Amino acid sequence: MVRKNKWVLVTGGSRGIGACIVTTLAGAGYDVIFTCHDSQKEALRLVDEVSHDNSRCQYYRCDVSDAEQVKKLCKHLITEYGAPYAIINNAGITLDNLLINTRSEDWHRIIATNLDAQFYFSQQLLPAMLSTGSGCIIGISSVAGIRGNIGQTAYSASKAAQTGFTRSLAREVGRFNIRVNSIAPGIIDTAMLKLLPPKALTRLVSQVALGKPGCTEDIAAMVEFLLSDRARYITGQTLVIDGGLSI
Repeated sequence: MVRKNKWVLVTGGSRGIGACIVTTLAGAGYDVIFTCHDSQKEALRLVDEVSHDNSRCQYYRCDVSDAEQVKKLCKHLITEYGAPYAIINNAGITLDNLLINTRSEDWHRIIATNLDAQFYFSQQLLPAMLSTGSGCIIGISSVAGIRGNIGQTAYSASKAAQTGFTRSLAREVGRFNIRVNSIAPGIIDTAMLKLLPPKALTRLVSQVALGKPGCTEDIAAMVEFLLSDRARYITGQTLVIDGGLSI
């Protein structure tokens, strides 16, 4: 990748919300690097789809819950491309179960993927960003971190923790003109949503004030906005995009 534009990193960018963020930011003229873990076919297809003359795209395989893998990748990225303009911490998993049935290994896996990874990438890339005097960090949280869901104690805890992370880090780096925000999506129409039984999906959507799921473009558009100069005075915030699910 010959760096002509600002480059941004999207973790977990091969499918779902992450893939839409990659596509949207590439279309907006950013050079986009994203990580994937197991979805290499989807990653290759996405790179082919969004790379063009005005914007370049590349992916790296990385287990974002592994501190050493993240450290090695970040060192390579800074050496190869310089300081990123933005980090979009999107990678996440959910292993739904009632708390009394949740295995400790599942709890730790969720926390490591959803929360620890955000710490790893931010800590490794921030020094380079600080030296540029500008930049953005965005965490893709969830409305589950605000209202809670049955069977998602671990997932909700990991997403709620992102709010505190966002607010504290925003205070730390604001004087360097780096903004830190998070986005809390509600029910978004992805492949994961389609796995729900029809009755369960209908019951879930009935709780949404607008009466329908959101789409991945709704989240990607907010990411693009937060990276732009139009959002230059927004930091430390968790922006809820849930169609009124949490009200």
